Amino acid sequence: MRHRSLTFLLLSCLTAGIHAQKNRIIDRRDQAEGWYLPVECNVMANGGPASGFAIAMYKDNELVREVPAGKKASDIELDLDIDGFYSIRFTKPGFREKLVCIDTHLPETQVKYGKYICHVNLEPLDKFAHSDPFYLDFPGAMVRWNEEKQAFTHNDEYLAEIQSKVALLGAQIEPR
Repeated sequence: MRHRSLTFLLLSCLTAGIHAQKNRIIDRRDQAEGWYLPVECNVMANGGPASGFAIAMYKDNELVREVPAGKKASDIELDLDIDGFYSIRFTKPGFREKLVCIDTHLPETQVKYGKYICHVNLEPLDKFAHSDPFYLDFPGAMVRWNEEKQAFTHNDEYLAEIQSKVALLGAQIEPR
């Protein structure tokens, strides 16, 4: 009988421990280490799936990771530490490079967030052969925490402005 009660007690403690771990709630980021933002990169070239592109990831303007050319568009996921500033540069020979800037700072009490899906469309260099390159040096997107949407999102106003400027540059024709 004593053996049965000891087994029951041990099983009860084990079950309670597993249940407590499963339902444990972290209410502040300082209660855990290793917080990061997963960024899924979806890279296109001229409107179709890209291959042969490379990615360079910078944190605070220092190179921290390179993904060499040869990956397919759906193969890339980057993990960005929370509370950092990142620049991600996408390059492909014969195409204009793109830069995406991501600010991974979060409010101290924010512990839930989803991954950021980064869509990038690389365009042929010759499309901009006769354009003023001024706007081509700007980042293609600025991403940060959006309190209203409770997610990491790009700045819609900035994106619309830069896309319209680049579209106008792409529409310029060779001067006579």
